[in-house]
Amino acid sequence: MIMDISHQNGTMSVTGIRELNAANAQRFHSAVATALLPDLRAIEIDLSYTQVVDGAGLGALVSLYEAASKNRNKIGFAIRLTNPSPSVQQIIELARLHHLFEVTPTGSTTDRVPRQET
Repeated sequence: MIMDISHQNGTMSVTGIRELNAANAQRFHSAVATALLPDLRAIEIDLSYTQVVDGAGLGALVSLYEAASKNRNKIGFAIRLTNPSPSVQQIIELARLHHLFEVTPTGSTTDRVPRQET
């Protein structure tokens, strides 16, 4: 599995994931869990290159959430799944994981500005 993990200002970024499935879910979890730092406030996982996610991949994401939030103040800590393709986003929503993770669809900004009534 090829992916890049970087840290900046309390945020860990994970990029370059092509598939998150039974064949590589354990390696994904191990690599990211090993890179967790004590001062971590957020994890951003860029899914823009991810074409396949299955149940094992979803399980790895949930397990990562549990590991990352274990000794952290859960208020203010987040795992963001950014730029999922429509099919990957649909899988996340069908599994109801959009309630656990912040999901930012392709083309959205990460700045959340409330919509105002006109």
